[in-house]
Amino acid sequence: VARYTHEGVNEDLALRVYTTRLLGRNPLLVLHGGGNTSVKTTVTDLLGEDVQVLCVKGSGWDMADIEPPGLPAVRMELLLKLRSLKMLSDEDMVRFQRGALLDPSSPNPSVETLLHSFLPHKFVDHTHSAAVLALTDQCSDEPLLGEVYGDRVALVDYVKPGFDLAQTAAQVYEAHPEVEGLILRKHGIFSFGATAREAYERMVNLVTLAENYITAMGGGVFPSVELPTELSPVSEVAPIVRGLLAVRGDESMVDPVRVVLDFRASEAVLNYVTGMEVGRYAQIGVVTPDHVIRTKKNPLIVPTPEAG
Repeated sequence: VARYTHEGVNEDLALRVYTTRLLGRNPLLVLHGGGNTSVKTTVTDLLGEDVQVLCVKGSGWDMADIEPPGLPAVRMELLLKLRSLKMLSDEDMVRFQRGALLDPSSPNPSVETLLHSFLPHKFVDHTHSAAVLALTDQCSDEPLLGEVYGDRVALVDYVKPGFDLAQTAAQVYEAHPEVEGLILRKHGIFSFGATAREAYERMVNLVTLAENYITAMGGGVFPSVELPTELSPVSEVAPIVRGLLAVRGDESMVDPVRVVLDFRASEAVLNYVTGMEVGRYAQIGVVTPDHVIRTKKNPLIVPTPEAG
């Protein structure tokens, strides 16, 4: 933070970069680029006038190593005017947000920019916490969340990210202005505060409560099947899998397009793949729709490769 402020970076933005990195470097909070952060602050424009802006994570930046340019400044006055609209397409929203940028060369502001702007807090954090998602993916998530959090959070039904979600989340918050965060079904969690530290500590605390509850309920441990005494080594299985995955683009191609395999056998992975009910839980789908971009919906399950 001191380095950034010495370089002339707004102190609010410097703090925002610091805590964004803290969140982004925890894979249990931010996975596959999911999540974003913001800060409402004042900057000076080209005319030397003070402007109220929202510095929000921009597209193409990773939270784990974000720099100040990765949080483009968007004019708050313009963003808040959108609150009066009943409908707004994704295309119009993106164009409007780009037009509200203080620097037109900045990256596109996050698709959740309006949600950040419609909340009144100075600092807003958003992650796709695996533990929180594990709770919201349950059929009876509302009483479950009440048991874990009491009245510290408010629940927002699943809405596709964008204008509609921003309006819905803002309405839920305004009905429960005392909460420390919002939990979005099938999506993630928002925390907020007057300072970067308050928003960050609320996020960590709320996620920790979910993690502790899951651990207490015995979550994350799958009864294992009995494996064969001798298994085929990876060196024998991998070429077969690569051959089956090879793709021939068209008839003019002499050689097919081949893939590179990444073999993983950590304790967590083995616990998952050797579970007695892997055929059921592996086909349920991803924990949040956002992950489909990287993992697709369902993995292929094959029998255990016995030696010989």
